[in-house]
Amino acid sequence: MFGGDALPAEAFLRQNVPGYALLVPAEPSKLPLEARDFGMYVGFLGVWAYLSARGRGRAKGMPPLPILLTLVLFVGVMGADGVNAFLYDLGVLRLYEPRLELRLATGLLTGLAFAGILTPVVNYALWRANDTRPIIANWKQLLGGMLVLAGLYALNESRLGLWFYPLAIVTSASVLILVGLINMVFLLSLFHKEMLADTWRDALNPFAAGVFLALVELGLLSALRYAVLGTAVLP
Repeated sequence: MFGGDALPAEAFLRQNVPGYALLVPAEPSKLPLEARDFGMYVGFLGVWAYLSARGRGRAKGMPPLPILLTLVLFVGVMGADGVNAFLYDLGVLRLYEPRLELRLATGLLTGLAFAGILTPVVNYALWRANDTRPIIANWKQLLGGMLVLAGLYALNESRLGLWFYPLAIVTSASVLILVGLINMVFLLSLFHKEMLADTWRDALNPFAAGVFLALVELGLLSALRYAVLGTAVLP
């Protein structure tokens, strides 16, 4: 929950800094996604931006096997935490009590895995240039990605209302971007248009088509959920 004077500093700033109250929710507010989904989507976007800044934004090679296995392990850890939470809620198995901090951390690690495994697939389908370098070539680059995750974790756990609107916007955009990229790969393969882009401008049309499909898909899922559950809030 962000805002609502969650920390003493927020109350001071709200009272003494002109315009601060416009940027900070007056009541505690939730982000659009829960902790694990925030980690997966925003973690992917953050690591993708980091890799692009390192000049590896168009690399088509998978990480070396030890790093690739580590990324797969990250996904497995999130899956195990999710299974434990599900069984805990059912009262079947109680290895440990589920915690939002664990949901967030394991989701972020999975976001890193998505960036390391999905990005080469996207790049292979989209870019004409044959950049065969591994997207994550060594442990130092992997550590850099994990430092990005640590920053996102700290922002989320700060609960400072000042971060609510920026994180809410990035969170919503990250869902459309990741789902849109997956759709784009399917569209390029379906219409045999692989490796058509030389510049970012060339990539805009296929990416826009992927995002449009993402809007349709998410809209249909939302309508289905409303038809089945109405406005009920799941635990």
